[in-house]
Amino acid sequence: MKKLVIFDLDGTLIDTLEDLAEAVNFALEKRGLPLHGLEEYRQMVGHGVRNLVKQALEASMAEAPGDEYIDAALADFKEYYSAHIDVHTRPYQGIPELLAALNAKGIKMAVASNKFQEGTVHLIKEFFPEIPFVAILGNSPELPLKPSPEIVERALANAAAALTDPATTLSKADAIMVGDSPTDMRTAANGGIDAIAVSWGYRTADELAGNRLVSSVAQLRDILVPFYVSEPMSTPPQHFESPLQELVYKTFDAKGIPFTRVDTDPGITMEDCQHIDAKIGVRIVKTVFLCNRQQTEFYLYVTSDDKPFVTRDFCGALGIPRVSFASAEKLWELTGVKVGATTILSAILPSAKDIHLVMDADIAQAEWFACTDGTATCFVKIRTSDLRDKYLCGKNLQLL
Repeated sequence: MKKLVIFDLDGTLIDTLEDLAEAVNFALEKRGLPLHGLEEYRQMVGHGVRNLVKQALEASMAEAPGDEYIDAALADFKEYYSAHIDVHTRPYQGIPELLAALNAKGIKMAVASNKFQEGTVHLIKEFFPEIPFVAILGNSPELPLKPSPEIVERALANAAAALTDPATTLSKADAIMVGDSPTDMRTAANGGIDAIAVSWGYRTADELAGNRLVSSVAQLRDILVPFYVSEPMSTPPQHFESPLQELVYKTFDAKGIPFTRVDTDPGITMEDCQHIDAKIGVRIVKTVFLCNRQQTEFYLYVTSDDKPFVTRDFCGALGIPRVSFASAEKLWELTGVKVGATTILSAILPSAKDIHLVMDADIAQAEWFACTDGTATCFVKIRTSDLRDKYLCGKNLQLL
């Protein structure tokens, strides 16, 4: 696993194309020049804003623009773009979760962009304020543009300075660059580090041919921060993370319920659950904790992990007033778990005695049942009949 990931910005972490296009078109329109569409701009971005403006001018003019003309248009672009930098710009789906997962693993991150420094910093601080990037490197007088290797060297130096363990070292072999353009790939090669190209940005797969290419954030995450799932075990954890987790395994033992469990990284995404499913041999269920408006009636509802929760359908099937998701505080108080670890196994707690238990009929009829054991890092599989007849013995389970 790499210790430092250097990300490109535009087309890799965030989609900035529409805001960039509108800003350049503003500068063109001010000069009475023809405007360009998004697909035209897709081929122009990635080499710094001056080159972006220059290419747009060249495509709109019969004669090549002079440096003074370019600089004047660039000034108009920057003025407009600085005021409208985040109108349409958004992170690509899954990117915030990827960065959070890398940060949780202690992997250092840096941003290396050819966007002007002030704009680069602004967008990172706005969209990823909780991520402690060791370096946010944009176009400035201090650094040449990519594909110069200096930007890689600066990121490596900053990451090494951020290491807190004196026994930990950081070399080029520990670093990798992620970007959406051939320029990013050349930057990595010039800097002597590995690289991954992403296909969701501003360049086509053909333009990135010959590089290690991923087509989804999920694929990228599997490479950068592989999700850990242990081999299946049939013994309780050596150390319990919560009173509920300890009670779950004591109940299994007392009631003669065989189980299989796996230790994992904290399960966050659907892809994480798929890794767990594959190792444990059955799909993990989804459990949601619900309450009425008065917070006098609570429900633990077990359903499929890919089934969206529709309040109207749920309430109509049970003939109850409208419910919504209960608070994290109530989840902990009544079920003994934190967000991300909700489980019907909480039903054995005294504090959960009045919670309504609801399960989809197809899950109740399946041979096997798998869920969290009350923590976000351990998942357990038992026979569904053992869950119903032994573990939940004496408790009312409503089926939908």
